[in-house]
Amino acid sequence: MQIPAEVKTFLEGLLNDANVQFKDDAVREEMIKELFARLDQYLASAIVEYMPDEHLEAFMKMNDENKPREEVEAFIKDKIPNAQEVFAKTFADFRDLYLGNMTIARNAPEEKKSDQVTAN
Repeated sequence: MQIPAEVKTFLEGLLNDANVQFKDDAVREEMIKELFARLDQYLASAIVEYMPDEHLEAFMKMNDENKPREEVEAFIKDKIPNAQEVFAKTFADFRDLYLGNMTIARNAPEEKKSDQVTAN
């Protein structure tokens, strides 16, 4: 799975903002991949929400056929009039959700933290 450079920078910044500490770079890279998968799903749900109904089937077909990212992005920008605002809002919402969940995790009782990534 190829993570676009600007998205990887966003995810790295998110981890830094959350003050998540990793024992090594391999674990950090795995976390970035996991966050990217979550972000990708979150973006897909936002796109489906904002995509006009008459274009939704074509969008789903493009994803099923694993069309190139550039082609899918061009389709989205063509069919969702305010696509840039949708993306900006979705990224901001994802960030707020992640940071909020990290705060909740930090404040959880100790017995529930045993399976979580170390957060300082």
